[in-house]
Amino acid sequence: MDETTLESSRFDVRQQVLSALLAADGAYVSGAELSRRSGVSRTAVWKHMQALQRLGFVIDSAPHKGYRLQQCPDVPLAPLLAPLLPDVCTLGRHVVWLDTVPSTNAYAADLARQGAPHGTLVVAREQTGGRGRHGRSWYSPPGGLWMSLVLRRPLWLQRAAELTLLACVAVRRAILHQTGLAAGIKWPNDLLFDGRKVCGILAEVRAEGEQVEYAVLGIGVNNRMAADQLPDDLRQRATTLTAHGANLDNTSLCAAILTELDPLYLDLTQHGRGFAAVAAEWRAASVTLGAWVRVQTPHALVEGQALRVDDSGTLYVQTAAGQEVPVHSGDVLFDA
Repeated sequence: MDETTLESSRFDVRQQVLSALLAADGAYVSGAELSRRSGVSRTAVWKHMQALQRLGFVIDSAPHKGYRLQQCPDVPLAPLLAPLLPDVCTLGRHVVWLDTVPSTNAYAADLARQGAPHGTLVVAREQTGGRGRHGRSWYSPPGGLWMSLVLRRPLWLQRAAELTLLACVAVRRAILHQTGLAAGIKWPNDLLFDGRKVCGILAEVRAEGEQVEYAVLGIGVNNRMAADQLPDDLRQRATTLTAHGANLDNTSLCAAILTELDPLYLDLTQHGRGFAAVAAEWRAASVTLGAWVRVQTPHALVEGQALRVDDSGTLYVQTAAGQEVPVHSGDVLFDA
């Protein structure tokens, strides 16, 4: 068992202990009972209590009584997410929380390679090497929501690009429903307020032939961060939910995103509709369509007016010469 798998296993036990404390609803639970429920020794239970306290849980202990949960921090663990998710939701039932990690996507990919189940969620307090598209860095300090999902439903590789577009719609819906703030969508993977990025999305897939074996979907939201927490060089390009008056905890935001994303993903993988089912909603929220754009594709720089996005997610740009160029993958470098 490698270190990533070992840490995930430890965390599973920790969440079993937390579930027992939550179920007690403020009453004491004996060390012996916690040991029985989690399948570890009472000494191990005590160590897990120490770890939960380091995460910010306030836990009282008393001789001959056991342990009592008094207060929970804003840490999106499975026992705290579960009450906020619909019963049918397949995402976020297995959660790995990390204090500091280079990249939640890289960590989730390691778990996926080792067989992590569909819906596994990796969340971190801080990323030290957060990644955007094409290897660009993503500033990920404490406060924001930094999460990655392992997705395993059968999917044709040619439709994998729709994952990012669906995630944009899901996150936008979640933010709107939780805060009343309506973000704009920038093709293909950003959410903006007043032209500044508040959320970035990165989907990475492993394929076997024409089928996706698994996908890792990374979502980073600048939540619970004041505008002055952003480095000077980012303040013209990025913003935060807090800067727009939102007061939203990460656990609620995470649950809202999973709630919105799950049916969209199942619609793509089980019913084949995918982006086409939400394309009108995406287009109505787009800040790219109609603008003069420069799009860096893997092969060339395309410049012109963004005309439309079809039901597969392809962006069509009309150049100054009147030519319509389909862009399947790329980055909008500039909107005017």
